[in-house]
Amino acid sequence: MGDNNRTLLYVALAFLVGLLVGWFVLGWWLAPVEYTNAYLQDVRSEQQKIYLTASAEAYDLTRDRNALTARLQTLGDQEYVAQLAAEVAQSAEDAGDLVGADRMKSMAADVGLDLSAYQVSGGADPGEVPTPVEDAPPSKPPGDDASDNLWAICRAGLGLGIILAGIALALWLLTRHRSGDDEEDEDSVPEPVIEPLESQDEEVYVEASAPPDVIVDAVAVQDFIATFRLGDLSYDESFDIDDSHGSGYLGECGMTMSELVNGDPNRVTALEVWLFDKSDIRTVTKVLMSDFAYGNPALREKLSSRGEAVLLQPGMGFVLDAQTLRLEGTVMDLEYDESEAPARSTIRQLIVNLRVHQQQA
Repeated sequence: MGDNNRTLLYVALAFLVGLLVGWFVLGWWLAPVEYTNAYLQDVRSEQQKIYLTASAEAYDLTRDRNALTARLQTLGDQEYVAQLAAEVAQSAEDAGDLVGADRMKSMAADVGLDLSAYQVSGGADPGEVPTPVEDAPPSKPPGDDASDNLWAICRAGLGLGIILAGIALALWLLTRHRSGDDEEDEDSVPEPVIEPLESQDEEVYVEASAPPDVIVDAVAVQDFIATFRLGDLSYDESFDIDDSHGSGYLGECGMTMSELVNGDPNRVTALEVWLFDKSDIRTVTKVLMSDFAYGNPALREKLSSRGEAVLLQPGMGFVLDAQTLRLEGTVMDLEYDESEAPARSTIRQLIVNLRVHQQQA
């Protein structure tokens, strides 16, 4: 349970640090979002009015109605463009630019835009309520740049402070968790120590606190070393498993070639470790595969019919269980022949320790 809780704490810590770094440091400080190539409908109305004025001037010169229609469609629907054109014409009249106002009205008339519903003339009825025109955004005060920089520094400092606080909290929780585990270990009752006694044909285990002549839960253990080397074209190694009490044969185990690269007997890419129990009708097998064989889905599927697929790695262990026997294998040495392609496909040397013992009923 302690290891699981520690793993969850590491995951939570990594998530918290990643979230804070991505949000505050990257998102606000180092790489804030910047918008480019926006649509005309997304820009401010003042920029749209400038674009509309330029479109009216271009139309006055070219009289190309198709091009004008295509330009106006980028601003939005017909009602919105008519309102925008009315505001531009009214602004031109208020500024004394009668030529610009007439140009805008002429353009609107040619494309069927009705400005009368939005434009307020100088002789309009006193009771007529004009359509409000969006005010231009106020100009930025001269000191705003300095305040923006100060705010950016404050945000960066806030983000960094939160990150450091999160790391400190996680470390405190981890230290507290470890101290709790140590206290539990001190309070727990130690289990009896099992020490091996060597004999001629077997190893037996006795409780350290028991008298020397009392054997506790005797279990026979036999060790074999299976060694494959490149060039052994008919490699098939087996070992007899004998009863520790001298009652005879219990079964066999061994290692043999399982798969070749392109059928070449000099290029072994997988080997089988097997265990036969005379009390069991089946032979238990596992296939030890190279990186190349394990990473090839079709080949791994093919070899899985012979036994469970295991990826070869130095120091790795595996277990084969039969009815009364158990084999615990350990890869002691693994070398690849890197002169052949694909990489890590041909096994140069493989040494596996096979430890077999009888399972208790």
